Amino acid sequence: MPWREAAADLARARAERPVIVPGPEGDLFGIFTPPAPEAPAADRCVVLFTRPRSHRNRMWVEGARRLAARGFSAFRFDYHGNGDSGGEPGRLDPNRPYRGDAVAVLRHLREHLGVERFVLYGSCFDAATALSAFADEADAIAALAFVAAPVMELDDVVRLEADDRKDWAHLWRAVRKPDNWRALGSLERWRYMATVFERVVRRPFANGGAAGPGPQPSRAFAEHFGALARSQARGLFLYGEDDPEYLSFRATQRLLWPGLPAEVQSRFEVVVWPGLVHDGTLEMERQREIYEFVAGWIERQHPAAEGAWTSA
Repeated sequence: MPWREAAADLARARAERPVIVPGPEGDLFGIFTPPAPEAPAADRCVVLFTRPRSHRNRMWVEGARRLAARGFSAFRFDYHGNGDSGGEPGRLDPNRPYRGDAVAVLRHLREHLGVERFVLYGSCFDAATALSAFADEADAIAALAFVAAPVMELDDVVRLEADDRKDWAHLWRAVRKPDNWRALGSLERWRYMATVFERVVRRPFANGGAAGPGPQPSRAFAEHFGALARSQARGLFLYGEDDPEYLSFRATQRLLWPGLPAEVQSRFEVVVWPGLVHDGTLEMERQREIYEFVAGWIERQHPAAEGAWTSA
């Protein structure tokens, strides 16, 4: 990362403490960063969801200390089966988030460190896991930063894309873009591309050309988004217009948003950037842009921030 810790950040680093959280799938290892005593207290803990707990290029290390210097506490941890945590690893599926890990962390921080209010931040699988915590802990969560996560089952995402704009000409243009090849550093992206290819090949023969049922959010997203909507939390949804995940979010948004009361819609901010966000974290410059934008949004959740949102 292109950063060097200032004196305030170093003080936050020296104040950090390891925490062991008993979880349903094994003990979870994390690092708690207390707020700077000289900063106005936010009375909120920012829980940074990722694997491993440092994130790419130690982004969560910087994030935790930066936010702590502004009056937030912060917690970054390893999921079960990852990093220094116990339990068995498994395949990560955004539609089957690690809700048990998320809830265990929030309850442990409340019971053992006195934290009462939380801000959650994650992308893709981590965003889905953060969102899942609303099913059990909605009253304790003040805000959620939800970055570039799929909101449908993979097969539905690919079918939607094939029906919407994927054809042989599109695939030919896609394979000629260097950014798409760089994104294939992710195993999940290889799986996605293979499924898109298969869908385009088979589409002329599927169902005799008849249209199937319209796209629907996954059961997990619908349940957890409903819990978010019923809460008093603010939500940031960040996507890139070229993200495959954005196409599914946009379709789901058309289904879910119209039924939300105006007060609920006013709490949700949807931001769409040109290019990629989901795979943008593989590029240093784009990763930095995402980090700075979301960290700034979180800082505005501080009760002392100008124009800050306040909720019980």
